[in-house]
Amino acid sequence: MKRTWWVDINELDEDQKRVIALPGDGDYLLLGPAGSGKTNLLLLRGKYLYKRGEKNILVVVFTRTLQEFIVGGSREYEFPTDRIVTHRRWQQDLLYSYGIRKIPPDTFEAQRAFFTEQITNLVDGRGLSGIYDAILIDEAQDYTVEEIKLFKRLGKKIFAVADSRQQIYAGENPVPALEKLIPKVERLRFHYRNGRRICELADALAKDTAAYEPLIKTCRYNEEGQESSVEHAHCVDLAEQIERVLKRLPAQLAAYPDEFIGVLTPRREEMDAIWQELSSSALGQRCVVQGAGETISFAPDKPICICTAHAAKGLEFRATHLLGCEYFKKFAQNRNLVFTAVTRTKTALSLYYSAEPPGYLASALSSIEGPAPEFELSDLFPKAT
Repeated sequence: MKRTWWVDINELDEDQKRVIALPGDGDYLLLGPAGSGKTNLLLLRGKYLYKRGEKNILVVVFTRTLQEFIVGGSREYEFPTDRIVTHRRWQQDLLYSYGIRKIPPDTFEAQRAFFTEQITNLVDGRGLSGIYDAILIDEAQDYTVEEIKLFKRLGKKIFAVADSRQQIYAGENPVPALEKLIPKVERLRFHYRNGRRICELADALAKDTAAYEPLIKTCRYNEEGQESSVEHAHCVDLAEQIERVLKRLPAQLAAYPDEFIGVLTPRREEMDAIWQELSSSALGQRCVVQGAGETISFAPDKPICICTAHAAKGLEFRATHLLGCEYFKKFAQNRNLVFTAVTRTKTALSLYYSAEPPGYLASALSSIEGPAPEFELSDLFPKAT
């Protein structure tokens, strides 16, 4: 992916250089907005520790899709890819390495509680402590406080990156607890991914939080190089939404060579339908679906990535198509989920829906379009036939 992973220290701003220069010992928490380079710095930190001789390192991510994405960056930085693991795989492997193998429950929340309990019992029962040289945690805001405490007990040092606004799973925000567990906090002020139009929409979505710092104020995106845009459309049904995407993709593939384009939706049901249509189209050979089953590697010859909004966490796309926006309201933390999906986009964002989207999203879209057209009071009433 073009310009995702840094290749020269001169590409870093002063905040990022300060993080690069942090001493090798100690725990650190890095906070920053979407597109500020947190994951790049996480990988560079991992490589720094690895080159110091600390080989027993883990880079823990939440989803397999994000794992595959970061693996691409680890190759750029020549960091061992087998050190990058999903949280669930690490939990299973840790328990199995100590002879514990139990069948977890079916639901996501039940599984989280199950594995936390099993690992806590293991750590307490065997007195485990500092069994890893370092644990580096991406998207730390998506872990529970109990999970964070286990990382802290098992890693000799911790390096975590987080953004509270992108917490997309139900539960307590763990960032305040992280700041107590890891008092050495570094902050990134500027971000480079999102164009100004995307920032305007994201800021309108996030106005529910008084402490939120608007992205537009710290945006360093090159608008002159590629002007950003936000479009949205009410469609008859999902089939029309897909049809509109298929019409847009050829021009975007030509305009943005060597870059990824995201086709996202909240629910797996719509994702499967989108994949069925796109994979059987003339663009089928250029598409990949990141869903259940085996996760597919990100590759330049398959620049169109189809996945759920949850699976897109941590990814970035030059253009993003967000379908089925009315279904966001079905999920916990759905306002943060919309914010996270929107901020995956560098330049061109298109949203589609066949029923009314959540009110806050409709309001945010309206707010960035300027004043509503004038109307007469008589326009409020049905027209005579």
